[in-house]
Amino acid sequence: MTSETRVLVIGLDGATWSVLDPWIRDGTLAHLGRLRDRGTWGPLRSTFPPITPAAWGTFMTGKRPGKHGVFHFVPLFESSGAASADAGRQAIVSANSLRSATLWDQLAHHGRRVGMVNIPLTYPPRAVNGIMVTGMLTPPGAAVFTYPPELGARLDGYMIDLSRYADKVPFVDAIEGEDAAPSLSLIAEYREMLEQRALTLERLMLEEPWDFFMAVFMDTDRLGHYLWGFHGGGGSGDPALDDAIRAHYVRLDEIIGRLVELAGPDVATFIVSDHGMGPRNSRRFHVNAWLREQGWLKTAGSAAGGQTSARADSLLQRLRIPRDRVGRIALALPVVRSSRLVKSASKGSGRPVDEAGSRAIGVPLFNHVFGIRLTDLEPERSRVRDAIIAALLALRDPETGRPVVDRITLGADYYQGPYAVGTPDLIVEADPDYAANFQVQYYSAPVTRLQVVSARGHHRMDGILIAAGPGIDAAPSPLEGARIEDLAPTILRLLGVPIPDDVDGLPLEGLFDPTAASVGPARYEPPRGRWEGGPTAGPSHEISAEEAAELTLRLEALGYLD
Repeated sequence: MTSETRVLVIGLDGATWSVLDPWIRDGTLAHLGRLRDRGTWGPLRSTFPPITPAAWGTFMTGKRPGKHGVFHFVPLFESSGAASADAGRQAIVSANSLRSATLWDQLAHHGRRVGMVNIPLTYPPRAVNGIMVTGMLTPPGAAVFTYPPELGARLDGYMIDLSRYADKVPFVDAIEGEDAAPSLSLIAEYREMLEQRALTLERLMLEEPWDFFMAVFMDTDRLGHYLWGFHGGGGSGDPALDDAIRAHYVRLDEIIGRLVELAGPDVATFIVSDHGMGPRNSRRFHVNAWLREQGWLKTAGSAAGGQTSARADSLLQRLRIPRDRVGRIALALPVVRSSRLVKSASKGSGRPVDEAGSRAIGVPLFNHVFGIRLTDLEPERSRVRDAIIAALLALRDPETGRPVVDRITLGADYYQGPYAVGTPDLIVEADPDYAANFQVQYYSAPVTRLQVVSARGHHRMDGILIAAGPGIDAAPSPLEGARIEDLAPTILRLLGVPIPDDVDGLPLEGLFDPTAASVGPARYEPPRGRWEGGPTAGPSHEISAEEAAELTLRLEALGYLD
């Protein structure tokens, strides 16, 4: 069966219902509202961890990171396939790190043409049956960022990301003498980039033949990171910034409406985000310090920060002055900040973990989502695992009484595939207000308050999904249980293209219109691998050490890397 349906996917990186829903309900975002009213919508669960390359990599492939190999912006597990492939250089992931064929490879194998603009993890560009303009993680000034390479000449002045603010943390650093505080000028620059992107998309949608077209807007993520406190919650103290953020979303909504109009009535439209967004944490859960307190983790003799740091930590413990209390004192009394003890305490990285002597060790994933690796063999391993799960679920914030942990998933149930080597045994989702900290130091409690709470935003597990058009049901209530790995097989089924039988996702049955003759049953076939049917994209390019260093600065500015 061949479907005549075409598909338009608009990615709103980091978009979240907590921002969109109130503005849809009050009519501010009219075009998104109409799409939602005539289609199916709901939360879209991200990957572990909920971070851009892992999540968009899972969207592209229908597979979780254990099968496609990308877990983070950098190799996350030293023994994983992705890590070993990047050994020996400053590793920032790229399209070369993705170890699986993609949705557009499968479409090309079945003769469907694609257009892709600004999708993260697509640089360096490679051959597709259509066109590609690469997205986030393209090095600034890259000579070739399109497929075919000559397409770049038609995009004179095209901008993938802002250069200003890219290597600084807004509101903290100064840029060329200008205080990088929340500013209308920053929003204006994102608006200018938005308008340029919109013009490029209109041109390419009209000039190029396509069956599947996808574009990602990154400004929803950037404005969330930098200006979360001005996203319609009220009480920001700066109505001008509140209004500017709202106006940016209104303009984005108009552009979405225009793209849907250009695509035409025979096109099914998907609006998706790779993860959600919310306020940054105000508290920390000291994972490894807690594991040591429970008797599951041991530390080695000297502190990782050196003997001075070790002595400072030991002295603070003898004086019964927790490090978090030192921070509060130093914040209130500037003269204290200059003392050698406080400097050593603040710079120290804690006592090193004795991995051989520990039974459980905390593993960073991202922010409030973390892992725990177990070291025992069975059957003791299962006993320790169950005890840790029970203790984590029972853990309460000593100040508020709130549960610290929301959910725990067995690593083996989620991370499967050739690149799952070295992944944690437990995946822990803490309450998003509790970021994980892995230093083993002397704290007043396993959970402590931050001295200064940022007004910036950070990722959440639940993003957004709206789908409307031919073959899609107009649902009276939100669709529950959608996962980002389900989108590739859902789109393939909608287009009448067989689904590779090694994907992790499933077609979203609740999304399809049961009366639509154009939607047939899901069909599967063995994976065909990458499509190699077109001319090469030009010389193969690995990100250089210099390019990786510049990209690292940008990722640090967004809070993705320490």
